[in-house]
Amino acid sequence: MRRVGNKKGFTLVELSLSIAFIAILSITVALIINNAVSTYRRGIVLNQINTMGMDLVDDIRTAIQNSPAKSVKSECEIVYSDANSRKNCQDDNATRFVLVKGFASVDGVGDNVPVYGAFCTGAYSYIWNSGYFDMRDGLINSKIEKAQVVYRIGGGSDLTIKDFRLVKVKDRGRSVCLSAVGKDSYTDNISNEFKVDGLSESPEILLSGDSSQSLALYDLSVAPPATNDLGTDSYYSVSFILGTVQGGINVMSSGNFCKTPEDYDSNFDYCAINKFNFAAQAVGG
Repeated sequence: MRRVGNKKGFTLVELSLSIAFIAILSITVALIINNAVSTYRRGIVLNQINTMGMDLVDDIRTAIQNSPAKSVKSECEIVYSDANSRKNCQDDNATRFVLVKGFASVDGVGDNVPVYGAFCTGAYSYIWNSGYFDMRDGLINSKIEKAQVVYRIGGGSDLTIKDFRLVKVKDRGRSVCLSAVGKDSYTDNISNEFKVDGLSESPEILLSGDSSQSLALYDLSVAPPATNDLGTDSYYSVSFILGTVQGGINVMSSGNFCKTPEDYDSNFDYCAINKFNFAAQAVGG
């Protein structure tokens, strides 16, 4: 009798099913790893935003605490020569001695978007350039719409500081804000060149314009400082928006957000934005 050999092996169907299973398993593992890496990257970026934001809150609050505790509008008589300008200055509580901002149209965001500004506490002044600026050439959306703000010490061209996101300078006379709005007329237009005279110490760059610096202010707002009847202290309410330079930040009246990953200019893993609100009391002399 003829014996039939015992043949072992995989059929073509079994082999195809095995390859398909391994491929599906590999894709699943790759997706899990990719999601884990994305979550880790976003966590790092969000932690960076929150850490820097709280550092800025502490820095600005300390500057306010050391600023003069008096009504800002009392300085209108000193600054403006004509009666109409003095009245306008007092009517809005002299907010321009405290905060000035420049605006421009930004593609994909809207019109009248805050792009630079200065906050003058009376002890230190903070000058910022929005994250929308390309710091290499000072353009917004490749157009010379409004060049980024520069900071000039004493008017000398050799002492000009530019390509920064946020700079802090000792300025007890609020000359940074005064140089932006002018002293002879009360106008809505502000210069994109801030100046301070009698500088006693070097400016401190808190956020640089270097490509390695990934964070920038997108807005800073300050309510008119409130002074009590005795005039012994003043109270400030401050808010600022801090975000990444890359990733598709969009700051507008309807909200502040990162563009969805489907947008061509979005890099969602590296995009983060947060708004910080705080109050501070001025008690300095």
